[in-house]
Amino acid sequence: MATESQKKRKELREKRLAAEKKAQGDDRKQNMVKAVAAIAFLAIVVVVVVIVVASSGGGGDQATKSDSEITKSLAGIPQDGLVLGEPGAKASLVEFGDLQCPACQAFAENDLPDLIDEEIRTGRATIEFRNWPILGPDSTTAAKAALAASLQGRYWEFIEYFYANQGIEGTGYVTDEFLTDIAEQAGVEDIDKWNEDRNLPKWEKQLLATDEKAIELQFGGTPSFALENPDGSLEPIQGGSLDELKKAIKQAQ
Repeated sequence: MATESQKKRKELREKRLAAEKKAQGDDRKQNMVKAVAAIAFLAIVVVVVVIVVASSGGGGDQATKSDSEITKSLAGIPQDGLVLGEPGAKASLVEFGDLQCPACQAFAENDLPDLIDEEIRTGRATIEFRNWPILGPDSTTAAKAALAASLQGRYWEFIEYFYANQGIEGTGYVTDEFLTDIAEQAGVEDIDKWNEDRNLPKWEKQLLATDEKAIELQFGGTPSFALENPDGSLEPIQGGSLDELKKAIKQAQ
Protein backbone atom coordinates (compact mmCIF):
# COMPACT_ATOMS: atom_id res chain seq x y z
CA MET A 1 0.00 0.00 0.00
CA ALA A 2 1.31 3.42 -0.96
CA THR A 3 2.34 5.73 1.80
CA GLU A 4 1.00 9.25 2.12
CA SER A 5 4.24 10.70 0.83
CA GLN A 6 4.07 8.47 -2.26
CA LYS A 7 0.48 9.53 -2.92
CA LYS A 8 1.51 13.16 -2.60
CA ARG A 9 4.39 12.76 -5.06
CA LYS A 10 2.01 11.05 -7.50
CA GLU A 11 -0.49 13.90 -7.25
CA LEU A 12 2.22 16.49 -7.74
CA ARG A 13 3.60 14.60 -10.76
CA GLU A 14 0.15 14.36 -12.35
CA LYS A 15 -0.44 18.08 -11.79
CA ARG A 16 2.96 18.90 -13.31
CA LEU A 17 2.28 16.73 -16.37
CA ALA A 18 -1.15 18.31 -16.78
CA ALA A 19 0.37 21.79 -16.57
CA GLU A 20 3.05 20.92 -19.13
CA LYS A 21 0.42 19.47 -21.47
CA LYS A 22 -1.66 22.63 -21.18
CA ALA A 23 1.38 24.82 -21.81
CA GLN A 24 2.27 22.80 -24.89
CA GLY A 25 -1.27 23.16 -26.16
CA ASP A 26 -1.19 26.89 -25.64
CA ASP A 27 2.12 27.11 -27.50
CA ARG A 28 0.67 25.13 -30.40
CA LYS A 29 -2.32 27.45 -30.57
CA GLN A 30 -0.06 30.49 -30.57
CA ASN A 31 2.13 28.95 -33.26
CA MET A 32 -0.94 28.15 -35.36
CA VAL A 33 -2.17 31.72 -35.05
CA LYS A 34 1.26 33.03 -36.04
CA ALA A 35 1.45 30.63 -38.99
CA VAL A 36 -2.01 31.58 -40.25
CA ALA A 37 -1.15 35.26 -39.93
CA ALA A 38 2.11 34.74 -41.83
CA ILE A 39 0.35 32.84 -44.62
CA ALA A 40 -2.30 35.54 -44.88
CA PHE A 41 0.37 38.22 -45.10
CA LEU A 42 2.25 36.34 -47.82
CA ALA A 43 -0.97 35.85 -49.76
CA ILE A 44 -1.61 39.60 -49.65
CA VAL A 45 1.95 40.28 -50.86
CA VAL A 46 1.55 37.81 -53.75
CA VAL A 47 -1.74 39.41 -54.81
CA VAL A 48 -0.18 42.87 -54.74
CA VAL A 49 2.80 41.69 -56.80
CA VAL A 50 0.51 40.01 -59.35
CA ILE A 51 -1.57 43.17 -59.69
CA VAL A 52 1.52 45.35 -60.12
CA VAL A 53 3.09 43.05 -62.71
CA ALA A 54 -0.17 42.60 -64.59
CA SER A 55 -0.71 46.35 -64.73
CA SER A 56 2.73 46.73 -66.27
CA GLY A 57 1.35 44.96 -69.36
CA GLY A 58 3.59 41.92 -69.61
CA GLY A 59 5.99 39.41 -68.18
CA GLY A 60 9.13 41.42 -68.82
CA ASP A 61 10.70 44.28 -66.91
CA GLN A 62 10.93 46.66 -69.86
CA ALA A 63 8.18 48.90 -71.20
CA THR A 64 6.52 47.37 -74.23
CA LYS A 65 6.76 48.92 -77.68
CA SER A 66 4.12 51.35 -78.85
CA ASP A 67 1.92 50.86 -81.91
CA SER A 68 4.06 53.26 -83.92
CA GLU A 69 7.26 51.45 -82.95
CA ILE A 70 5.84 48.08 -84.03
CA THR A 71 4.57 49.50 -87.32
CA LYS A 72 7.89 51.23 -88.01
CA SER A 73 10.01 48.20 -87.13
CA LEU A 74 8.23 45.94 -89.64
CA ALA A 75 7.32 48.43 -92.35
CA GLY A 76 8.56 47.54 -95.82
CA ILE A 77 10.04 44.16 -94.85
CA PRO A 78 8.68 41.20 -96.86
CA GLN A 79 6.89 38.39 -95.03
CA ASP A 80 6.44 34.89 -96.39
CA GLY A 81 4.47 32.70 -94.02
CA LEU A 82 6.53 32.53 -90.83
CA VAL A 83 9.60 34.22 -92.33
CA LEU A 84 10.47 37.90 -92.11
CA GLY A 85 13.05 39.28 -94.53
CA GLU A 86 14.28 39.33 -98.11
CA PRO A 87 14.02 35.91 -99.83
CA GLY A 88 17.59 36.12 -101.17
CA ALA A 89 19.26 36.61 -97.77
CA LYS A 90 22.32 34.42 -97.21
CA ALA A 91 21.58 33.67 -93.55
CA SER A 92 18.36 32.22 -92.17
CA LEU A 93 17.82 32.59 -88.43
CA VAL A 94 15.14 30.50 -86.71
CA GLU A 95 13.67 31.33 -83.31
CA PHE A 96 11.76 28.74 -81.28
CA GLY A 97 9.49 30.77 -79.01
CA ASP A 98 6.38 30.69 -76.86
CA LEU A 99 4.09 33.72 -76.98
CA GLN A 100 3.46 33.45 -73.23
CA CYS A 101 7.18 33.30 -72.43
CA PRO A 102 8.50 36.40 -70.57
CA ALA A 103 12.05 35.77 -71.82
CA CYS A 104 10.74 35.67 -75.40
CA GLN A 105 8.97 38.96 -74.80
CA ALA A 106 12.19 40.45 -73.42
CA PHE A 107 14.05 39.35 -76.56
CA ALA A 108 11.34 40.84 -78.78
CA GLU A 109 11.40 44.11 -76.86
CA ASN A 110 15.13 44.55 -76.30
CA ASP A 111 17.12 42.67 -78.95
CA LEU A 112 14.88 42.01 -81.94
CA PRO A 113 14.61 45.69 -83.03
CA ASP A 114 18.40 45.94 -83.44
CA LEU A 115 18.52 42.56 -85.16
CA ILE A 116 15.82 43.65 -87.61
CA ASP A 117 17.47 47.00 -88.35
CA GLU A 118 20.99 45.65 -88.77
CA GLU A 119 20.48 42.19 -90.27
CA ILE A 120 16.92 41.70 -91.55
CA ARG A 121 16.09 45.08 -93.11
CA THR A 122 19.49 45.21 -94.80
CA GLY A 123 18.82 41.89 -96.54
CA ARG A 124 21.68 40.05 -94.86
CA ALA A 125 19.41 37.59 -93.04
CA THR A 126 15.85 36.40 -92.57
CA ILE A 127 14.23 35.36 -89.31
CA GLU A 128 11.58 32.69 -88.87
CA PHE A 129 9.50 32.38 -85.70
CA ARG A 130 8.44 28.82 -84.95
CA ASN A 131 5.79 28.58 -82.27
CA TRP A 132 6.91 26.12 -79.61
CA PRO A 133 4.08 26.24 -77.05
CA ILE A 134 5.60 24.75 -73.91
CA LEU A 135 3.76 26.79 -71.27
CA GLY A 136 0.38 25.10 -71.40
CA PRO A 137 -2.85 25.04 -73.44
CA ASP A 138 -3.09 28.85 -73.66
CA SER A 139 0.25 28.92 -75.46
CA THR A 140 -1.10 26.45 -78.02
CA THR A 141 -4.22 28.58 -78.49
CA ALA A 142 -2.06 31.68 -78.98
CA ALA A 143 0.22 29.84 -81.42
CA LYS A 144 -2.71 28.79 -83.62
CA ALA A 145 -4.04 32.35 -83.62
CA ALA A 146 -0.65 33.63 -84.78
CA LEU A 147 -0.40 30.96 -87.47
CA ALA A 148 -3.87 31.90 -88.71
CA ALA A 149 -2.69 35.50 -88.99
CA SER A 150 0.20 34.30 -91.18
CA LEU A 151 -2.33 33.31 -93.85
CA GLN A 152 -3.18 37.00 -94.20
CA GLY A 153 0.43 38.20 -94.12
CA ARG A 154 0.22 39.59 -90.58
CA TYR A 155 2.16 36.94 -88.67
CA TRP A 156 4.97 39.09 -87.35
CA GLU A 157 2.59 41.94 -86.51
CA PHE A 158 0.51 39.49 -84.48
CA ILE A 159 3.57 38.25 -82.61
CA GLU A 160 4.79 41.77 -81.82
CA TYR A 161 1.38 42.98 -80.63
CA PHE A 162 0.94 39.85 -78.53
CA TYR A 163 4.23 40.51 -76.76
CA ALA A 164 3.29 44.17 -76.30
CA ASN A 165 0.15 43.02 -74.46
CA GLN A 166 1.52 39.85 -72.86
CA GLY A 167 0.05 38.91 -69.48
CA ILE A 168 1.26 36.53 -66.81
CA GLU A 169 1.55 32.98 -68.11
CA GLY A 170 -1.11 30.53 -67.02
CA THR A 171 -3.54 33.16 -65.68
CA GLY A 172 -6.12 32.56 -68.40
CA TYR A 173 -5.75 35.92 -70.11
CA VAL A 174 -5.47 34.29 -73.56
CA THR A 175 -9.19 34.49 -74.32
CA ASP A 176 -10.98 34.76 -77.66
CA GLU A 177 -11.61 38.41 -76.89
CA PHE A 178 -7.93 39.04 -76.15
CA LEU A 179 -6.76 37.24 -79.31
CA THR A 180 -9.31 39.04 -81.48
CA ASP A 181 -8.09 42.36 -80.13
CA ILE A 182 -4.50 41.38 -80.96
CA ALA A 183 -5.52 40.32 -84.47
CA GLU A 184 -7.27 43.64 -85.05
CA GLN A 185 -4.27 45.60 -83.78
CA ALA A 186 -2.02 43.51 -86.04
CA GLY A 187 -4.05 44.51 -89.08
CA VAL A 188 -5.69 41.17 -89.86
CA GLU A 189 -8.31 42.27 -92.37
CA ASP A 190 -10.74 39.35 -92.42
CA ILE A 191 -11.39 38.51 -88.77
CA ASP A 192 -14.09 35.96 -89.62
CA LYS A 193 -11.69 34.01 -91.85
CA TRP A 194 -8.96 34.33 -89.22
CA ASN A 195 -11.32 32.80 -86.66
CA GLU A 196 -11.99 29.87 -88.97
CA ASP A 197 -8.31 29.44 -89.80
CA ARG A 198 -7.39 29.23 -86.11
CA ASN A 199 -9.00 25.77 -86.05
CA LEU A 200 -7.33 24.32 -89.12
CA PRO A 201 -6.15 20.73 -88.39
CA LYS A 202 -2.77 21.38 -90.00
CA TRP A 203 -1.66 23.55 -87.09
CA GLU A 204 -1.60 20.55 -84.75
CA LYS A 205 0.78 18.74 -87.11
CA GLN A 206 2.93 21.84 -87.51
CA LEU A 207 3.22 22.43 -83.76
CA LEU A 208 4.03 18.77 -83.19
CA ALA A 209 6.76 18.93 -85.83
CA THR A 210 8.22 22.02 -84.15
CA ASP A 211 8.20 20.27 -80.78
CA GLU A 212 9.94 17.22 -82.22
CA LYS A 213 12.57 19.38 -83.91
CA ALA A 214 13.22 21.34 -80.70
CA ILE A 215 13.71 18.09 -78.80
CA GLU A 216 15.99 16.78 -81.54
CA LEU A 217 18.09 19.95 -81.26
CA GLN A 218 18.16 19.46 -77.47
CA PHE A 219 16.68 22.86 -76.72
CA GLY A 220 15.89 23.35 -73.05
CA GLY A 221 13.48 26.27 -73.26
CA THR A 222 12.40 29.40 -75.07
CA PRO A 223 13.65 31.40 -76.79
CA SER A 224 16.11 29.10 -78.53
CA PHE A 225 17.81 29.80 -81.85
CA ALA A 226 19.25 27.97 -84.82
CA LEU A 227 20.59 28.70 -88.28
CA GLU A 228 18.98 26.98 -91.24
CA ASN A 229 21.45 25.46 -93.65
CA PRO A 230 20.86 25.46 -97.44
CA ASP A 231 19.65 21.85 -97.23
CA GLY A 232 16.99 22.81 -94.68
CA SER A 233 18.74 21.29 -91.66
CA LEU A 234 19.09 23.35 -88.51
CA GLU A 235 22.25 24.10 -86.58
CA PRO A 236 21.68 25.23 -82.97
CA ILE A 237 23.23 28.50 -81.83
CA GLN A 238 24.86 28.31 -78.45
CA GLY A 239 23.49 31.14 -76.33
CA GLY A 240 20.92 33.67 -77.42
CA SER A 241 22.40 37.10 -76.82
CA LEU A 242 22.24 39.69 -79.57
CA ASP A 243 26.00 39.53 -80.09
CA GLU A 244 25.95 35.73 -80.37
CA LEU A 245 23.13 35.86 -82.92
CA LYS A 246 24.92 38.49 -85.00
CA LYS A 247 28.11 36.46 -84.90
CA ALA A 248 26.29 33.34 -86.10
CA ILE A 249 24.64 35.28 -88.91
CA LYS A 250 27.97 36.73 -90.00
CA GLN A 251 29.58 33.29 -90.08
CA ALA A 252 26.71 31.99 -92.24
CA GLN A 253 27.15 34.69 -94.89
